[in-house]
Amino acid sequence: MSHPLKYFYIYPLENQSLLDFSENISADVKALFSLNPLKYSRKEIAHYLEINAKNLAVPEQVHSAVVEFARSPGMYPVADGLVTQDPDIILTLKVADCVPIFLHDPSKNIIGLVHSGWRGTVENIVLNAIQLMEKNGTETGDIRCILGPAIGICCYEVDGEVAKNFDDKVKVKMEERKWRVGLHEQIRLQLASVGVQKKNIRSSDICTYESQGYHSYRRDGENAGRMFAFLRLK
Repeated sequence: MSHPLKYFYIYPLENQSLLDFSENISADVKALFSLNPLKYSRKEIAHYLEINAKNLAVPEQVHSAVVEFARSPGMYPVADGLVTQDPDIILTLKVADCVPIFLHDPSKNIIGLVHSGWRGTVENIVLNAIQLMEKNGTETGDIRCILGPAIGICCYEVDGEVAKNFDDKVKVKMEERKWRVGLHEQIRLQLASVGVQKKNIRSSDICTYESQGYHSYRRDGENAGRMFAFLRLK
């Protein structure tokens, strides 16, 4: 289908070329990332990507650490992450510097999609998603995780009140009581702390602030577009 959207499919985690973001699809899970601004509605993007918008499950994204189990499509008003085992449900969220976290347990066929800004990150939202997956049969060692494009430690400057919530290993002291912190790096520490295998974690090295092809709230302010992430079982 010809359309104006820019997007990529994510390679299966077993493939070492994962972060090439080529148009490839895993055998049992389909993940993609749309780079287009909010001038396109979620429904329009779903149409272009040949996704049935009626099957979308959408967290409200209020910068919380709440993750819910999606048993039906629709809005989840207090959530920033969703988990499901239903192959008919398509998880989706929007980001513009925050980390989109893709989770998959291929043995139990459970997926999770999480929006992790600095608040969600320091409040362990990814671990809340994993706990919910575990309640539905997942073994942590079976989890595959992709950390999508987000603002990097090279550019994410915060004050001391925010920085104090991050591990010393993932922050750099700057001048005038400012710090740079790493969202990806903090999340990787959290994943390791509960036994997610290093070989099963992949991180994008794309900084959304530095890369002009990506939307960045920190760079563009209120006029920033958003990128949409989609995840579903196949």
